[in-house]
Amino acid sequence: MKWENVAWGSSIFIVLTFLPPYLDKIGISFWLEAVCAIAVLFSVIFIVSKIKFLQKSVTKKVGWLSLISVFIFVSILDSLIN
Repeated sequence: MKWENVAWGSSIFIVLTFLPPYLDKIGISFWLEAVCAIAVLFSVIFIVSKIKFLQKSVTKKVGWLSLISVFIFVSILDSLIN
């Protein structure tokens, strides 16, 4: 497992958590919302793949623990914001 995989999972979760409520507030339709989410996800994944630090290997245990801690942190942050 690489740090890149952890960053991909984290970025997908963050984008899917925070982007749709924002797009709902500005009144974008469902299909345009889906297209925006896909475009943002591909952009983030492209940027993450270019960062050299994230190409380093990490043990599965540390990778999964990091990913789960990001999920918990973002979920708590989302519940505090909304």
